[in-house]
Amino acid sequence: MAEHEDELRRFVPQLLYDSQETYFADSAAEWTNNPANVLRREPQTGKDPVILASATPGEREEKLTLDFLGEVSYANGARAHPGDQISDAPPDYREQYARLRSPRYANVIYARAATDRESLLWLQYWFWYFYNDERLAFDIGAHEGDWEMIQLRLAGEGGTPDLAVYAQHARAERRPWDLVARATGRPETPLVYVGRGSHASYFEPGLHVTDVWYSIVDGARPAPAARLEFLDDLPWARWPGRWGGTPKRIAAVDQDSPVAPCRHSQWHDPAALLDRAVEHALRAPDAAPDGIRLARDDGYLVLAWDLARERPGARAIIVNVNSADEPGVAPRAYTFDVERSPRARLQTTIELDPAKHYELHVSVIDATGMPSTCRRVLIEPPAPGAFDLKTILRAIGRFVAWVRARRR
Repeated sequence: MAEHEDELRRFVPQLLYDSQETYFADSAAEWTNNPANVLRREPQTGKDPVILASATPGEREEKLTLDFLGEVSYANGARAHPGDQISDAPPDYREQYARLRSPRYANVIYARAATDRESLLWLQYWFWYFYNDERLAFDIGAHEGDWEMIQLRLAGEGGTPDLAVYAQHARAERRPWDLVARATGRPETPLVYVGRGSHASYFEPGLHVTDVWYSIVDGARPAPAARLEFLDDLPWARWPGRWGGTPKRIAAVDQDSPVAPCRHSQWHDPAALLDRAVEHALRAPDAAPDGIRLARDDGYLVLAWDLARERPGARAIIVNVNSADEPGVAPRAYTFDVERSPRARLQTTIELDPAKHYELHVSVIDATGMPSTCRRVLIEPPAPGAFDLKTILRAIGRFVAWVRARRR
């Protein structure tokens, strides 16, 4: 029995996903057992990677599983190094995940109890995600593997929490327990709103903006009852390598694929996460770049920009396209190179169904490679019975062309 198992079961959170989320908190075995993955060690310059184990091993290869991983050494006795990584998956992550996800892996929360530097007890809940699908530009932000977590401090009366801290990448947010939303009829079950794609944990739904990052979550997709597993009983939780092979592109806004839970400072001292937590996460308004216009024209996205004066040297425009009318379709990110064209109008090949509502987010990568905060743009279908002059003129033009063709 895990230490403080009763408390860990008592306060296990309820995860609430965005309606367009495509990756969910599951067993970490989804990653080790992915047939495309290998455990590899990057060699010195000019040499091939060393394959230490494989999910689909050859004749002389070790079988990669969670049980093969260890804090100091692997199951075959080979020493584990911090530079080792589980990766090599081809880029079709969504298709891989759809094939792998099954009741065997689905809906797992990892739990452990830990004391901080002041000997206060914390309950930690860790979540594994197959892929982080949050993209800014040039695939910045997207990476293989994703470890997220929340923690509750048990310093209230009767062994109840007095404080919750939710991790949000490089930041965290804290909130007194009496202000944490709880599940209806289950006052000991905190609600965690999971950011779409990024999987950062929030206390409420909405558009959350922190520095250059933004997360969207509507909370409309509650996770089924989770299977709880206890991390202190699992040697692989202390493995020193990386759960993925994606390197960061821009240090200020990007991340490598994650390390195991034990490699995070709050594993050893939960107060370390509290130290960098803010009372309320920064909520910036929709501060959009000036001089950018988005519209739908004849079923396609039209993008126009004039950045020469206010954003000289801008490198790219990023547009994220989402639609509540497309359930199960993940948000799509598009990058437009504007470095050589500071002023232009572009009829894109991005299809926007005239009958659907769209929510777009646009930002600019400046000359230094830093993305701006995002502007939210809603594109609505025409009201019933409304007449679009441009559509009418096109129809008239087609009719005139048809009449002329008939007269020939």
